[in-house]
Amino acid sequence: MIKLVLISMLFSQVTLDTVFELPPVVITATRLSLPAEKSPWPVEVLESEEVTDLADVLGRSVASDVRSYGYEGHMAFSFLGGVAASRVLVLSNGIPMNTRRDGVIDLSLIPMMPGDRVEVVKGPLSALYGSSAIGGVLNVIPSKKDGLSATFGATDQMGMNVGARAARSFGIFGARASGSYLTNPGFRHNDDVSRYNGNAALWVDPIEALHLEVDAGYTSRELGVPGPAPDASDTAFVMPTFGDSLVTSLYDNQVDNLLTASLKTSFSPLQNLTTSLALYAVQQDFTYNCKYQGFNPDFMTYTALATNNYSDTRLGGDLQITGTIAEFLTLAGGASIVQETFEGAQVAADSATDVTLKDTTWEASDMQIGAWVEALVEAGIFTPSAAVRLDNSAQYGTFISPEAGLSVEVVPRMLYVSAAYGQAFRAPSFNDLYWPADFFSGGDSTLVAEKGQSAALSVGVRPLDFLKFSLVGSWKDIKDMISWSSDSAGFWRPSNVDQVSVLGAEFSTNWRIADGLFSGSLGVAYNDAAETRTIVTYSDWMTGQTRTAEVTRQAAFIPSLSIKGNIAVRAWKGGKIAANLAWTGERVNYYADWSTAPDIGVLEKTIDPSLKLDASLSQKLFSILTIEAGVRNILNDQTPAHFGGYSTFDYPTAPRRFYGGLSVTY
Repeated sequence: MIKLVLISMLFSQVTLDTVFELPPVVITATRLSLPAEKSPWPVEVLESEEVTDLADVLGRSVASDVRSYGYEGHMAFSFLGGVAASRVLVLSNGIPMNTRRDGVIDLSLIPMMPGDRVEVVKGPLSALYGSSAIGGVLNVIPSKKDGLSATFGATDQMGMNVGARAARSFGIFGARASGSYLTNPGFRHNDDVSRYNGNAALWVDPIEALHLEVDAGYTSRELGVPGPAPDASDTAFVMPTFGDSLVTSLYDNQVDNLLTASLKTSFSPLQNLTTSLALYAVQQDFTYNCKYQGFNPDFMTYTALATNNYSDTRLGGDLQITGTIAEFLTLAGGASIVQETFEGAQVAADSATDVTLKDTTWEASDMQIGAWVEALVEAGIFTPSAAVRLDNSAQYGTFISPEAGLSVEVVPRMLYVSAAYGQAFRAPSFNDLYWPADFFSGGDSTLVAEKGQSAALSVGVRPLDFLKFSLVGSWKDIKDMISWSSDSAGFWRPSNVDQVSVLGAEFSTNWRIADGLFSGSLGVAYNDAAETRTIVTYSDWMTGQTRTAEVTRQAAFIPSLSIKGNIAVRAWKGGKIAANLAWTGERVNYYADWSTAPDIGVLEKTIDPSLKLDASLSQKLFSILTIEAGVRNILNDQTPAHFGGYSTFDYPTAPRRFYGGLSVTY
């Protein structure tokens, strides 16, 4: 079960069974130590209570719309406040995870352990973190709390998820180790997945003013990618229907490997001065296997076996200096550098003769350098802040990203008001820039970075110790968005042609009554998202003539309204009943209509609203053992998670499934 840190969930007695509310923590809305209530940008803090992954945790965030391609462990990406995943920066223990390959990181490659938390910052933070932070920042923070925990879970589909975590401090030394293994057969054709990961960290404080920490993690995952896998040599092969697949590509197998390593140090030579340095490396490898029917030179004469390998390597460093002047003014500044290299290879061979049909390699690299400064003033009830960052890259040029905010504690501990404005950018991906040109498609090295700006007004009210309300209004505008489109000859190429504007509102309430006897939360998110796109309205491949038009319409994929909530009741000593719901409103997508070619129309397709309801029952025994049983998607609502083609089925949602498990915490 996942919970909001700010509203501690259930506990039956003041023993080891107690779940407590965390004190104010450092949040990613600022690089400075600042309680969430004083952040200029809206912040949501989530915590994992089991072995899971980032996708599952974010599914509880009212602002996040997670698009999962299957059961736990399968590919998953998140829209945040109406902004797509490629424009939301994901940090793992402070390390940026988005790859420049395509601008995203698969959330299911970041497993989480009990006690780990996620800070969701809903604002453009390029002023502090550089590229990709247009829609916000997600920061995964591993727990260092002393203890040992282990979990085992299983589903009625024979899925299994096991993991363990241990952490301990020994005077000036500390260590943490964790690992997990997940497997399930999926619910569609070729939809199985298996994943294992491990992480270890060591830290030492040789003197009070010095902290050193080294961290390393590895995740490996193999999964089937449902789709048409035609094999001309197998006359008994039956093509799976689209509704039983994910037919956006011909890949039928995928292997991902993610390796991270970091060395961090902080030194405080003076009481009000701290210097920190982080060096890190991220290596992500993708391997895709597929087979397809060949057509050149003789159509339908062979079946090609293809393997696509991609490797993305990042080496980075981040330096920060923080100082406090006169106890009310805090200044911070720093610099960062990232060298990223990408290599791709596509190899295809005839399955019958083993003759090589295609052997293509390509590579790209970029060095990004950034320098930033931030100032924060604590003047009574007012906490103004400002930041600016300068980024430079040989590929996308120079960008200046400013940000300013103000938080006011109108009534101490009861009423907070915050306002903020910021600008941000996203560097073009290597796929967009340098995808190898062939008969069908090619990248465009002249692309410029996407530009975004956003403003937010937040109000937080705590009328009683056990009750909290928050209300957020926001505006986002993203220009020069990169989209792929085809010309009159059917050649696909990316260009900076699109714009999206989002007016959003969020309301949430959290409560914990009678020392956890009854607790829960409810959140409502509304996004009025409009996209302006340049579309092709006429295309004649014989004459090469094309016409385009600029249209403004409801943004694709983004639901106008979503509701999320959870309740938990401590029904008896050590026992807990909990339920979670997620309601997602109608979504729309657009497709080109070639039926009247050379005139090209627009077809619309919608996905109906959906309701997902989960429930669980747990019992704690002997203060350290918890047994849990539950059901996910009780209503068996298989409303599609997102869109397929216009005339085909959409991507199905995982059906109802029962699960059980036990965990030990010491």
